[in-house]
Amino acid sequence: MEDLKATPEDLPPLELRTVRELDVVRADDDERPPRIASASAVVRRGDFAYVIGDEEHALAVFSISSPDPGELRTALPGGDDKDDEDRKREKPDVEALSILPPFEDAPYGAILGLGSGSDDEGNRDRGFAWRLAADGALDGDPAVIDLHPLYEMLRGEIGRLNIEGSAVLGDQFWIFHRGNDGGRNIVAELALSEVMESLTGDLTIDAHELRAIRSYDLGELDGTPLCFSDATPLTDEKIVFTASAEDSDGAIHGSVVGTIASSGEIERLRTIDERWKVEGVHASIDTGVIDFVFVCDQDSDEEPSPLLSATMPAEEGLEAG
Repeated sequence: MEDLKATPEDLPPLELRTVRELDVVRADDDERPPRIASASAVVRRGDFAYVIGDEEHALAVFSISSPDPGELRTALPGGDDKDDEDRKREKPDVEALSILPPFEDAPYGAILGLGSGSDDEGNRDRGFAWRLAADGALDGDPAVIDLHPLYEMLRGEIGRLNIEGSAVLGDQFWIFHRGNDGGRNIVAELALSEVMESLTGDLTIDAHELRAIRSYDLGELDGTPLCFSDATPLTDEKIVFTASAEDSDGAIHGSVVGTIASSGEIERLRTIDERWKVEGVHASIDTGVIDFVFVCDQDSDEEPSPLLSATMPAEEGLEAG
């Protein structure tokens, strides 16, 4: 297994701007607050921003151009008829969203959601694939994906699993494991063609699709190790990722955003305004500047998670320390 290391750049923290709060419309018989309070991942297509919370079975759909509350669309079965305690215990814990390129029956691609794999009952060894329409809207119904064969193999390699991010990079599909509790941050590299074949076949992502595993040491903030929290493609040769420093008591010491080249080398690693515990990121690039959309989990049931934005030069060395 290849081991790579990086440390945060000596630059002022990246400032984030609030775009909106993640308030949603819930069903009349749903007593939960009308908001996403534990946002864990975000992707964007056209005017639509798609957000998932780690305790949700539904995908929240927001219009970037509208201040109206988001719509909840069921992505995985279960949860609707549970009380709060059962819902939390049996949550699918979807922590990774990615957009897949066009494939059979999905000419405009699809959203792929991955469970974290972090429980012993298998509730989190599943995900979903949802086709997209030409304008970026959801098309049809989601398909449930079985991740257990792949996750079991990864547990044999790295122990307890906690998948936090995923991204398409050229002909590869990368998934990001959060190295909590002294474990290693891991990137597992799969063949994208075989992942796509699974989505049009048995709806099972299998162990034989794995191509490589790399471990990452991202450094520390206030003595607390930084661990992956999400990832998103930037170009065919570069991925953006986020990571947070969370200690054993749950206290957050800050977050970072960085880029990884297709070689696996980390190119940028910059701290973020420490007010925010960044859990999800979507990014695009225009004339050398990265545009970010972030979601955060502020560990509070009393306030909605925010949708935030920021910009940063893609190349290091263009900003003053």
